[in-house]
Amino acid sequence: MKNILLSTMIMVCLFSCKGTKTTEITVEDFSNKANTFVDQAVTIKGMAKHICQNSGRKLFLSSPEGGNKLVTVFTGEGLDAFDKTTVGKTYTVNGIVRITQIIDEDYLNEWEKEIAEQGVMEGTHICSTEQQAAGIEISEDENPQLKQIKSYREKIAENGGQPVINYHIECTSFTIE
Repeated sequence: MKNILLSTMIMVCLFSCKGTKTTEITVEDFSNKANTFVDQAVTIKGMAKHICQNSGRKLFLSSPEGGNKLVTVFTGEGLDAFDKTTVGKTYTVNGIVRITQIIDEDYLNEWEKEIAEQGVMEGTHICSTEQQAAGIEISEDENPQLKQIKSYREKIAENGGQPVINYHIECTSFTIE
């Protein structure tokens, strides 16, 4: 009986002490294959392109080699806001890939209904960096909310009617170079 108990304890320790497997990914990998990493631990290295000016809890990483792909990173539970003075510095982020939102026709219809009922709110600001991360371009002379809806509909059509899914990394730790 003691041998069975000891063997069981050793097996439990071996499996639980291994730790979580972390996958190293690039900004390009994340942008092209985020759906394959959902709920997985990842490490990503990139340049801080933008940090949300309101809360500081949202960081946008670009490839250190350049390019226009962006990865959205939210601070995780227990982490302080990102330092807004570190824009342009290189971050190494550890975290879990999460789905930010799923945008389908029902979502867009509801959004249009809200706009029709409430109107476009004065001073409504749509973060251009956030839109770039989602692959949406909005010109200054258009109603930003309606243009965003139109752009999402175009992306859904390009996807053969499948919804647009946005992803982010929920940061558990990071370092800055």
